[in-house]
Amino acid sequence: MALRICSGAFRTSPVQSLYVNCHQLPLDLRRRKLSLAYYFKILSVPSHPLQNVYMSTSMKRLYDARPSNIRPFMDRMKLHISELDLPNVHIQQRNLFLFQHWNTPRFHYINPFATYNKSTVAPVVFQRVFAYHRSQYSRYSAICTDGSKRADYVGCGVVIENIMHGYRLDTSCSIFTAEAVTIYRALQLIDSNMPRKYCIYTDSMSVLEALENYDDRCYPVVCKILDITSRLYSKGFDIVFCWLPSHVGIIGNEQADSAAKSATTHLPLAVPLSDMKRVIMHHIFKIWQESWSQQLDNKLHSVKPVLGAWPVMRITDVKLTRLRIGHTRFTHRHLLLGEDAPECP
Repeated sequence: MALRICSGAFRTSPVQSLYVNCHQLPLDLRRRKLSLAYYFKILSVPSHPLQNVYMSTSMKRLYDARPSNIRPFMDRMKLHISELDLPNVHIQQRNLFLFQHWNTPRFHYINPFATYNKSTVAPVVFQRVFAYHRSQYSRYSAICTDGSKRADYVGCGVVIENIMHGYRLDTSCSIFTAEAVTIYRALQLIDSNMPRKYCIYTDSMSVLEALENYDDRCYPVVCKILDITSRLYSKGFDIVFCWLPSHVGIIGNEQADSAAKSATTHLPLAVPLSDMKRVIMHHIFKIWQESWSQQLDNKLHSVKPVLGAWPVMRITDVKLTRLRIGHTRFTHRHLLLGEDAPECP
C-alpha cells in the first residue's frame, strides 16, 4: 500500500513490480536481511546472552517432527546462513570500554600533498614532494602500507626497511578493513623493536580520518590501532602518520601494493560486522535478482531486467515540480523581473 501511494502506481499493479520499481526489498527478503544482521551483531558483542542459546538434540528432533513450530532465533539464522551460502566467518568483537571517555586517544596525521591535485599534477611532482618530505623526516624510518581487494582476494602489504610483508585476509573484508589492518600489522611488527622514530605512510585517507575522528562506534580495527599506538608512545616510540597518493611512482607505496596483491600468508583475522552486513546485502540482492529474472511474463521485466534504482532525471523532476506547484517561468516570470502581471487579451 505504501509503495503504491508513494509511486502513484495503479491499484492493480503487481506487488513484485512495485518492489522493483521503487527499489525496495520484498518483505520476506527484508526480514531475512535484518535478522541476519542482528544475528551477526549478537556474535560481535562479548558475553551476549543469546550467543550460546541453541537447541538441544532432543529438541531438534521435536522441531524436525513438527515443522510448523517456530525454532529459536539462533537456530533459524543458522538455517538461513546455509540457504544463502554465506561464508562461515568469525565476527570481530567490539570492546566498548577500551578507552575511558575522559582519556580518549588523540591522533594526528600530516599531508604534504594537500595542495596538489592528482588529476592535474604529473606523477614526477609527487615524487619530488615525497623526496623533499623524506629529507625533512630523514631520522624517521619509513614504513609503507597498502591494501588490495579483488572479487575473490583481499590482501595487505607492509614494507619496513625494504623488507616486504604480505598477508591475505578473508574475502568478506572490505578495502577499508584491508587498509586499516595493514597499519595495525605494521605497528605490531615494530612493537618488538627498540623504541625508534617511525613514519607510517598510507594512501587511505578514509582510515586516517577514522583514526582522527574516533568515537565508540568506529571500526574495531581502528580501536586496536589507537590502542597499540598509545602503548608504543608510552614505551618511547615516536610515530608519525602520513598520507601519500597511490600509483604515482613512489617506490615504497608501489612495493607495498605489490606485496598486498601477491600475498600468500593467511592472516587469521575476524571479519568486522560492517563488512559482514555488506556480504549479507550482496547475497540477498542476488536471491532477489534470481527471483526477478524468472518473472518473464511481467511487463516491467522487459523494461528493467536488472535490479537497480532508476537514474535521477533532474530536468524532468524540475519540470514536474514546477507544474505541480503551479509556479513556472512562463506564469510567474514577472515577479522575478519586477514587471506588472500580464493580462489576457
